[in-house]
Amino acid sequence: MYDILGDIHGHADALEILLQKLGYERTAGVYRHPEGRKAAFVGDFIDRGPKIRETLHLVKDMCDAGQAIAIMGNHEYNAICFHTPHTENGGFFRDHSLKEIEQHIETLRQFKHYEKEWLYFLDWFKSLPLYYENEDFRMVHACWDEKHIEWLKKNYKGISTSFLSEAARRDSELYKIVEETLKGKESKLPNGLNFTDKDGAIRSECRVKWWAGENNRENYEQLLMECPEEIRNLPILPNSNYHSYQGSKPVFFGHYWLKSIPLIENEKAICLDYSVAKGGKLVAYRMGANNEILISRFVY
Repeated sequence: MYDILGDIHGHADALEILLQKLGYERTAGVYRHPEGRKAAFVGDFIDRGPKIRETLHLVKDMCDAGQAIAIMGNHEYNAICFHTPHTENGGFFRDHSLKEIEQHIETLRQFKHYEKEWLYFLDWFKSLPLYYENEDFRMVHACWDEKHIEWLKKNYKGISTSFLSEAARRDSELYKIVEETLKGKESKLPNGLNFTDKDGAIRSECRVKWWAGENNRENYEQLLMECPEEIRNLPILPNSNYHSYQGSKPVFFGHYWLKSIPLIENEKAICLDYSVAKGGKLVAYRMGANNEILISRFVY
């Protein structure tokens, strides 16, 4: 039985409180559940929060002790790219511009005197899977696309320099697979519209709510994150091709900075990111006996 936790972003205190609320106890330095339950983490352990080092130690120690599983978030992938030299083009696989530095600055500060420790965690990031699946459920950080997952099943063996080189090419299949799996799908706004996102960037594309059920696909507000006011109530055209999750197993994910009280929009696709790094909640979903999906089993 699993307890699946959303994006942590360096909020180790909230993580410990939530684990304890779920019944985990710290034994020999590792959180364990007396009933043998395991934690499952959907990624985004670093950046933004006040205790990034503590978060990484806690999560990795649980994984190493067999008490948890973890997948990669886009912030872990970004960190790998930020710190890996691009031997072909020079520089690094992620730009060191002000925007990228600001997104990563808290992690850099908190590892200022722990450079070897940081390299240790970077190596761990490179080994993290981009998705997880067992007989009962699935996990991905941002979007489950069956075609992308099939490619990863056949080809992904961890992050290497050759992997990064291929993924950095915007015209490559791998670039799209990594972008959409870890950051979600986006759709260009009609009529030349744009909006300012949470980080102050002006965008002309919105993230797609691929988890929206078939009964919640009537207007743009139901399908697009941060949808501009001008098109919120406009009907979706019948021939629009927005990605929709059709899997038989439920999939759990994070990434989308949801707000307010956790709720289930679609029993087969459940978001667990409720913006702990923006004053929101760190959220977990408790699986039932035999990993049965139970409605209203959020803990936060």
